[in-house]
Amino acid sequence: MNGKGIDRHLFCLYVVSKYLEEESPFLHEALTEPWRLSTSQTPHQQTKKMDLVKHPEYISAGGGFGPVSDDGYGVSYIIAGENMLFIHISCKVSCSTSNSRKFGQAIEKALADVKNLFKID
Repeated sequence: MNGKGIDRHLFCLYVVSKYLEEESPFLHEALTEPWRLSTSQTPHQQTKKMDLVKHPEYISAGGGFGPVSDDGYGVSYIIAGENMLFIHISCKVSCSTSNSRKFGQAIEKALADVKNLFKID
């Protein structure tokens, strides 16, 4: 959780523009675009107070959240230590063009591809 997502930057620009009472065509266009993908990291072991290597029984798969549009996805992820990643994907079953299972398989393949890039033969 480092606040480097594009939505956070846009929100900051929005707040500053309102404070300065400035209209921005860029912000108007960017903030009215449909957002089909909403992602967020769920905090896990953000401090040194809990050592998940010594206490693996406290590792949690966490929870998730819903999509922000009818044809979009909500993706929550948790990085639990050095060797574990949990991803929760949701979409609306009423949408014929979204499929959380297929989206999850695509993420899994992409992660495997990245892993293979770093493989030492």
